[in-house]
Formats: sequence, C-alpha cells, structure tokens
Amino acid sequence: MSKTKMDWCDSTRKVTSAEIKEALALWHSNPRDYFITECKTGSTYFPPPQGLLKFDGLAITKSYTKPCIAGYEIKVSRGDFLQDPKWHLYLQYCNEFYFVVPTGLVKKEELPAEVGLIYYNAEKQTLKKVKKALYRDIEEPIGIYKYIVFSRLGQDRIPFYEDRAEYARDYLRDKKGKRSIGDVLGSKMAKELQESYQKLDELEQSREELENWKKVKNLLRKYNIMGWGWHRNDKWLEELEKAITSSYPKGLENVRDELQCLVEQLDRMKEKYNTTAGGYNG
Repeated sequence: MSKTKMDWCDSTRKVTSAEIKEALALWHSNPRDYFITECKTGSTYFPPPQGLLKFDGLAITKSYTKPCIAGYEIKVSRGDFLQDPKWHLYLQYCNEFYFVVPTGLVKKEELPAEVGLIYYNAEKQTLKKVKKALYRDIEEPIGIYKYIVFSRLGQDRIPFYEDRAEYARDYLRDKKGKRSIGDVLGSKMAKELQESYQKLDELEQSREELENWKKVKNLLRKYNIMGWGWHRNDKWLEELEKAITSSYPKGLENVRDELQCLVEQLDRMKEKYNTTAGGYNG
C-alpha cells in the first residue's frame, strides 16, 4: 500500500465534515476574507430557476479591484465523491472551485482542469493545496449576496455545522465542551442534553463511591466485623460502631458466640435425650 493510500485510510477513520470546515475557517481567518459554511445560492422559499444549491464552504475576498469568490465542496468518503452528479452546477457561482478531502481520497488527475484540490491532514489538522483552481470570470451571484445579508449577518448560528442535529451528534461524541452546549444551542434540546450530562456525572461519581464501598466492605468481612446479612437491616451499623469503638477483639466475640451456640445445642440434645429416656422407662 502506498503512503498516499495509507494516509487516506488513516484519515477517513477520523475526519468529519465539521473538522474540515473549521480548518477552512482558519485558512481564511485573515481580515481580507469573509468565510461562511453551508452557504445557499438563494432563498429557500424563492429558489433560483435551476434549483437551490448549498456550498459546504464559501470564501469572499473583500476587494473591488480583485474580487474572488472561492467555493468549497467537502468529501469525506470515496463513494460520496463518485456519486455526486451536481457539483459542476456550483461553478457558475464562484470564481474558483475546490474539492476538499482527506489526504489521498481524490487524485488531482481525476478533476477537470478548472477545478482545484485541497488535502486535509487529519493528524496535523492542516490543509494543503495540491491543485490550484483556475480563476474564472462570472456574473455577480446576487442570490448569494442576498442570502448572506438577509439570512446570515448577525444571526446566532452554530459555525461549521449544517444544523443543530449535526452539532448535537458531534457534541455527544465529546467533540465540544459539555458546559457550553446550552449557550450554543439555546433550546429545549440543549437544556435536556445538559441535564442528562449532569445526571451522568452524578452516576459516575456514585459508581466510583460504590466501588470504594465494596473494597471497604470486603475488608470489614475479612476481619469478621460484618456478617453476610448486613444488607437486610441496619443492625450492621451497630455492629460496625461497636467494633470500631471497642477494644475487645472481634475475633474473641465470634468465638464466644460460637461457644454459646454449642452450649445451647448441647442443652437441647440433653433435653431431648432425657425426654426420650423418660418415655422409654415409663
């Protein structure tokens, strides 16, 4: 297996679309770029004639003289790449178009000349441009501009996620800090998830306490301080307190109890024998 193929196999076990979106956001973190994820090409209620599309990522260079709109399509599986028949429709909305994939998932020879390719290194969480997209002149995408102004500016959204459900799934896989989910989701679901995690934390603490208690219980039984019937009533508490506060060895206490039982047993045997003997003599 080649190194490139191995890199891809290692990456596909780890990479999610959200990870790559975060890396793209960092890539475009300079003040000259405006970057958003899940960017639609128009209104959901009034879609363009050719249909509504959605970029996984879109970067707009803030320049009147050298404007550039870069569109990104993220693929994290080979099948997803091969079964996408509509990616070419994105070209009309952006000056440059890139596929962003885990390292080695797609080869640059598989793409048309105008399409670029970026590899995501899952181990280093970095991006590498392996094929630059050709710059193409396009008509200004007014529908995208309207969508950004009307639907995305100033809106409290979850970055890098398509919807709240995707964020919640990632959260449950412990990708995000447990304590911040209420602030991010701001919904009934967030509150329920937060409460569930609090209960899980409490159960985890209880489990640890139970394990420690089992160790203490075994130690008490080892020195005959507690009997096997301790869980049936609260008498064991009295026995434990007596054993702790008394200087009288518990082992001797047990011997005395056993001797007492033997004495009582002998008395019963003697009484039974006298009864039987008396009946015989009579």
